[in-house]
Amino acid sequence: MRFAVIGAGNTGKAVTAYLKKEGQEVVLYCRNAQLAQQLCQGLTAQGAVEGEFEVKATSDLAEAVRGAQVILVQTVAPGHAPVAQALKGLLEPGQIILIFNGNWGDAEFAAILGQEAKEKGVAICETGAQLFLCSSPAPTSVYIKTIKQGVALACTEAARTGEVIQALKEAFPQLTAGKNVVDTSLNGSNPVVHGPIATFNITRLENGEDYTLFGTALPQKTVEYIEHIDAERCAVAQAVGVEGIPVLDILNSFWPEKKTSVYGALKENKAYEVTPGPKTLKHRYLDEDLPYGLVPLVRLGDIYGVDTPYLDALIRVLGMYLGRDYLKEGPAVENFNFKELLG
Repeated sequence: MRFAVIGAGNTGKAVTAYLKKEGQEVVLYCRNAQLAQQLCQGLTAQGAVEGEFEVKATSDLAEAVRGAQVILVQTVAPGHAPVAQALKGLLEPGQIILIFNGNWGDAEFAAILGQEAKEKGVAICETGAQLFLCSSPAPTSVYIKTIKQGVALACTEAARTGEVIQALKEAFPQLTAGKNVVDTSLNGSNPVVHGPIATFNITRLENGEDYTLFGTALPQKTVEYIEHIDAERCAVAQAVGVEGIPVLDILNSFWPEKKTSVYGALKENKAYEVTPGPKTLKHRYLDEDLPYGLVPLVRLGDIYGVDTPYLDALIRVLGMYLGRDYLKEGPAVENFNFKELLG
């Protein structure tokens, strides 16, 4: 298959290397023309995927998606709406748009591209988690620590989910069927895990300290806070109309070794044990997981009458510390057509 990968960050490079290793055709889109030119000289991958790969990279979005059967969106959540806007008029009949680690990305794409997508038979989909744990030690290299054994996928048109999973089965056998895109956006583990860790270690981020994310940065009390906001997330999901899957079950779905507690799933997982913590306030834990992962839970809680005191406290105190009004950021979930999204 021919894939267009949108975004040349850590995960964009990881999925490019992975797909090249699988023998797929890939065009990598990067906004930075200089980086695109560098990547055309080759991409080095280490870890779960090893090799030196020839890459076709471009800073021309139209060139990247032309003739692609699948468009993989690998940007952070704040980039979803701008990418969707930029794709207007570029879609081709029968394409699949897949937003990895959705965070309401499907809903935003559907709001912007819905009419064009319907007319051209384009399936818009998202996953509930990122497939790769990875980092980028240099502009033209990627280290893929591990690949999750399963992540859920759902389409705007829920009836098309099985069709898309079948079409992608050869390249991504890890994909499983989510019920709908509300399910995949509400049943993600990253926001409820990353939010408290970032909040209670905020001075470490600010000072640029070295630490492991699931080591000293994650004592028992922080895990207990994670469990509190996870319970609120599940209650909101239930009120909206989908099953709230506990974070322990979500974490266990990623890996072959199952744990009996959230503490064990985070502290005793070899895939996580040397994960470095963020060393800057300019980080996706603060710019993505808070406004696109946790804030929508509070807004939906207000709409559906679910109390979220632990989420409220975390979002407000972190926002006050950073001088940001998080409750005014993120996707406008109050404007989404939940009847359609729920299938």
